Amino acid sequence: MSNAVSRIPSSTLTSLLPRALNPHVAVVDLVASHLTAATDADADAEAAKLLDLSRLLPYLGQDELTAVVLRAGHSHPLPTLRFLVALPPPLQPSPPHLAFLAHSLATTRFFSHALDALSHLLRLHPSHDALPTLLFSYQTAPHPSLPGLLVKALLRHARLRDAFQAALRAAASGFPPDTVAFNALLAALSRAGRFDHLWAARAAMARADVRPNVHTFNILVAALCRGEDAERAQGFLEELEEQGFEPDVVTYNTLLAGYCCRGRLKDALHLFDVMPPRGVEPDLVSHTVLVDGLCKAGRLSDARRMFDRMMHGGLSPDAVAYSVLIAGYCNEGRVKQARLLLMEMVGSGLSSEGFALRAVIESHLKVGKLLTCLNMLAPLRKYGVVIPLESYNCLIGVLCEDMRPHAARGLFQWMVEDGHSPSLEMYNMIVDCFCQCDSVDEALDVKAEMSSREVKPDFHTYRALVTCLCRLGRSLDGKTVMAEMIESGHLPDETICAALVCGFCREGSLNKAELILKAFVLDFQVHCNESYNTLMKAYCTTRGTKESLELQNRMLELGFVPSSETCRSIIYGLSRSIG
Repeated sequence: MSNAVSRIPSSTLTSLLPRALNPHVAVVDLVASHLTAATDADADAEAAKLLDLSRLLPYLGQDELTAVVLRAGHSHPLPTLRFLVALPPPLQPSPPHLAFLAHSLATTRFFSHALDALSHLLRLHPSHDALPTLLFSYQTAPHPSLPGLLVKALLRHARLRDAFQAALRAAASGFPPDTVAFNALLAALSRAGRFDHLWAARAAMARADVRPNVHTFNILVAALCRGEDAERAQGFLEELEEQGFEPDVVTYNTLLAGYCCRGRLKDALHLFDVMPPRGVEPDLVSHTVLVDGLCKAGRLSDARRMFDRMMHGGLSPDAVAYSVLIAGYCNEGRVKQARLLLMEMVGSGLSSEGFALRAVIESHLKVGKLLTCLNMLAPLRKYGVVIPLESYNCLIGVLCEDMRPHAARGLFQWMVEDGHSPSLEMYNMIVDCFCQCDSVDEALDVKAEMSSREVKPDFHTYRALVTCLCRLGRSLDGKTVMAEMIESGHLPDETICAALVCGFCREGSLNKAELILKAFVLDFQVHCNESYNTLMKAYCTTRGTKESLELQNRMLELGFVPSSETCRSIIYGLSRSIG
């Protein structure tokens, strides 16, 4: 008997109990009472309390969740939703649960929360077809907002194709998405370049008698222009006007941009001129679009006149309007006009930390006006303008190429004062420039500054310093820097070996040069033939034949093979001793 009872599922056993003693019924009663006792203001607190009922979760299944949703979801949908989405896996609400709550939330005009409910449905059940669940799971008609909310939820999850199909199916079923949802879909299709689907959605919208608004037509005009069909956009606009639709300034600006992108400036200027008679005054965007189009066509004088016309008309140009004209001047190499316009822009209190300033700096460098560009930076900084890091990199690079390390370091300090963090590459650029100018003490100062800013020197930093020190007759200091390099985990190469050996040989320290060469072979397995021949030549030039031949034997033991240059050095040493 006991064995038979043990094989009966627990749910079956509890179902035999009276309702008052059934734990599954008790859990439903307890959860539902908590949810219905909550108000919208304390829904979060109530949901948190329910999460503490972890000991009751084993008694919750899909049937119990359905009972909770039916009892509490209609009157208190928001607390019920938060309870369901907080359930730990593997227990989770089913699509009908979330669809029911979305309906209840939409009915109570909690549309954003209804959208959240549908988003949770898509997240928890990505392969489920939610549209039939929304439309045909109720005895009454679904709330009119639900199809549109589903389209928005699908777009939120980047499921553009599913959103498109859901909109068309919902419209064909007699429950079309609203205008706002269709607009969101049309805009997403336009951004994705799916123009065929866009016009199919527009046709479905018309068949379902969903009334478009200004935003709808602006999206369609923009799509026509993006699809390089500005001619069709103009005809579409005229068709809308015949139907009594009055396009706004956004519609005209979109069409202006389409004409300018295709180089049809004549049509763009004509449309601009007919805007006021049609009751639409051109705004800042209208003027800026035309200034940009004229600049790209090389008509800078006309662009400047349009810019001045905008200002005389009472419109204050913004940073974009200034930047467009500045870019036009820069592209034509008219750096003086670009610089003056930039200073005017900054004097107007507009930010110039972006494209405009970079364009002016790069154009000055392109025409070789580095000093003029540098002189421009000081007043800009007094206005509080922060020079972009990319511009500092460019300027410092040019100064280093011109072998002006002190000016580069001064600009470097400005960069740090502006709050930029210097990179290792920039430090190396300045160190290398100082070293090429034989200003090794300044280069060492820069290396010390690197350490203070927790920027670790790399192989290139150490190589530049070692080679410069050895070239300037400070080979011992170069050896010290190499020791620091090795401690930092960077192994020296043949270039450093050659610099140290050559340096010690020039200073007459041939024994130290030999020790360096030997250390490179034994410690780093580096056989530098250049260093070997340099040492042999120094011995043959300054020492006797016996010492030179003994050195040759020691080099043979290290694995060096004599070359023609080695033989010439030895022959020269022998001839010296004979003479």
